[in-house]
Amino acid sequence: MNKEQKWFRNYFLILIFLLCVLMISSTAAMISSFSQMIEKEAKNNAYLYVTSTANDVVSSLSNYKTKVEALVSDITNAGYENVEEFHVKLERACQVDGRHGYIMWIRYFKDGVEYNTDGDVFDPAKEAPIVKRKIEEREFGCVGLVTDKHFALSAAAYTAPIENFEYADAIAVYYPVYPVVSNAINLDRDDFDLSLFHVVVAQDGEIVDTIHTGARFDFEYGNVLNILREDTNEKTLVDDLMHDIDLGNSTTYVVNVNGDKCVVGIAVIRETDNTSFAVIGFYRAEDINNPGYTTIKLVLGEFLVFFICVLGLVIYGFVHTIRTRSKIAEMTDLNKELECPTRHKFEKVSAEIMNRNKATNFAFVVIEMAHFDYIYEQIGSTKMVTILKRLLVFIVKNLGIDETYAYADHGRFLMLCHFREISDLENRLTELVLLSTQYGSQVSGSIQLTYSGGIYTTNRKIADTTPKMIDLAIAAQQATQYPCDFSVFRMYNEMLHSSSIQNDFIEVHMESALANQDFKVFYQPKFNIVERKIEGCEALVRWYNPELDEYMQPAVFLPLFEANRFIIKLDHYVFEQACLYIEDAIASGLPLVPVSVNASRITASDRDFVNYCVNMKKQHNILDGFITIEFTESFAYEDYDMLREIVAQLHQNGIKCSIDDFGSGFSSYSILKELPMDEIKLDSFFIREGFSKERDLAVLSSIIKLGRELHMKVTQEGVEHDDQVKLLRNLGCQVVQGYYYSRPLSLTEYIRFLTKQTSS
Repeated sequence: MNKEQKWFRNYFLILIFLLCVLMISSTAAMISSFSQMIEKEAKNNAYLYVTSTANDVVSSLSNYKTKVEALVSDITNAGYENVEEFHVKLERACQVDGRHGYIMWIRYFKDGVEYNTDGDVFDPAKEAPIVKRKIEEREFGCVGLVTDKHFALSAAAYTAPIENFEYADAIAVYYPVYPVVSNAINLDRDDFDLSLFHVVVAQDGEIVDTIHTGARFDFEYGNVLNILREDTNEKTLVDDLMHDIDLGNSTTYVVNVNGDKCVVGIAVIRETDNTSFAVIGFYRAEDINNPGYTTIKLVLGEFLVFFICVLGLVIYGFVHTIRTRSKIAEMTDLNKELECPTRHKFEKVSAEIMNRNKATNFAFVVIEMAHFDYIYEQIGSTKMVTILKRLLVFIVKNLGIDETYAYADHGRFLMLCHFREISDLENRLTELVLLSTQYGSQVSGSIQLTYSGGIYTTNRKIADTTPKMIDLAIAAQQATQYPCDFSVFRMYNEMLHSSSIQNDFIEVHMESALANQDFKVFYQPKFNIVERKIEGCEALVRWYNPELDEYMQPAVFLPLFEANRFIIKLDHYVFEQACLYIEDAIASGLPLVPVSVNASRITASDRDFVNYCVNMKKQHNILDGFITIEFTESFAYEDYDMLREIVAQLHQNGIKCSIDDFGSGFSSYSILKELPMDEIKLDSFFIREGFSKERDLAVLSSIIKLGRELHMKVTQEGVEHDDQVKLLRNLGCQVVQGYYYSRPLSLTEYIRFLTKQTSS
């Protein structure tokens, strides 16, 4: 198949795919629109059915209201010689009477007191509050469904005031619920058979009467809200239903139950003054709108056949992707070489354990084999795996219930332990490390195995996520500058936390500080003690915090900048500021001496370093010899060839070079031999008192003499006392730098200082 055929095939497949997508989208939109339409019709039907039942109940309530009116008329028109005859009248009214119907009981009120039909005073605490309120307000009508605390029965209550009557001011008539509700409903209606259930309920959801239940439901009484909650598993629906009954709202809801779309209809009976009756019908939408849902099923069936055919390849792709992800998940959760959990798995399991035991103090523990890479090379893979597996055995035996472990690679193990007292945890870990050390030393032979560890306890509340807690335990293990808390383990403490917060502050604000020029360049003069004049200066950087109005020392932020490579931007910034100062000084006719600028190992190793320095020098018209770049001795020691090439290129472009802090750690005569430097700056180590003054003098004298014989300027750093100046002058040292002559000065202070020194 040629390129043209492949292009046509791909174009055709894309076109088919787009057409399928268009067809699927349009079909889905059509089905959605039609589904909404028939769903609306199903809701209308459900609303019609429950409203019809509610209307029947309302009609019945009105009829019983008429009966109460007739009863009041009988009472007031009858003549009574005494109150006992009135009581007899009430007792007879409660009996079966074709005129009045069956009454459960009657109570009457006189001068604010409630009485039974036998004339006994009725306990007011047992009367329904709504009845008492209607009597006080002298309202006539149906109160609604009330539960009588005297007989513990529910009844439909009516209140009626009586005017100008000797024995009573008002009466309360109580009818049984069943005849009031059920006798009024036409039970022959076809829509009842369509419902899953159709009930009349009280305001709290208790079923007053069950009109119909299907095979799916088998109940006569109970609380309809509980029934719906269990069947639909939707608390929101039940809450909304209760709210609508309270407010007297008639409405419908659509809910999915086990894949079936169902409709709940509610019709509140408004005839009662406190709206305590409601009709609730529960229907399958398909049952009350069968033609519409049948059409949808047919369309969906045809659509699904087509859809399955189109998506066959997609499903295969999904299955393949899931299998691939499953394999990746297995790789991320299990270290196959040691057959133990990885850090990824450890994080998930640890979070689950802590969630189950929120009141327990846990500790994240890190155990790491010291010098792992070196030992691995010396003893080989087989012995190392044997040692690590044995350590795993010790760890697993050390674990208790709801504790876990993992191997995080490179000789580092993780543990999650719970504890009551930190001393208990100390004893456990000390024993574990002792066993591991003894066994490992037996296998490794002459190589002594050692372990270091870190602990972060969850009761410190410094970190809130499992990965962060693990990182803090690792930070404690790696923080060798802090003393151990016990054994080989270091606790993550407030000192470490302060350091961590400081590092976070530095990394978060370093870019904005550079943009806002919060990094200030200071200049410390260099004095020629032979010619007694200022020889030059060194540009030093400080970080100014405008909120605290203070400076941060380089020792705080420079190591972090070297680690995250921000040092490159900072070194470029200082170099540019130095060039700007030289350019402005020349233009303003100010006195000027050469300026030295530091270049870190990271900056000097950057491939654009030389080009940047040369271009900046040309851009600001800096004369040759007025800029010196100081390189660290450690960089020189690491790569002679690279630094030799850099120095050669800088010399070609009129930039001098210096070795800074010579003697601070990796000094070697080979540096002086291999690198054509213009200056060596001796570390303050050389003028501090050592083993003996004779040895101090011999070493310092030889270094100065050697530097001069190699035609290098020799500068001594850290000079603070007059006797140090005299000694260096006698030994032939040319230049000194230190607080004896001047501290680092701001640019304004330095210009003033240089002007004064030059004029004097």
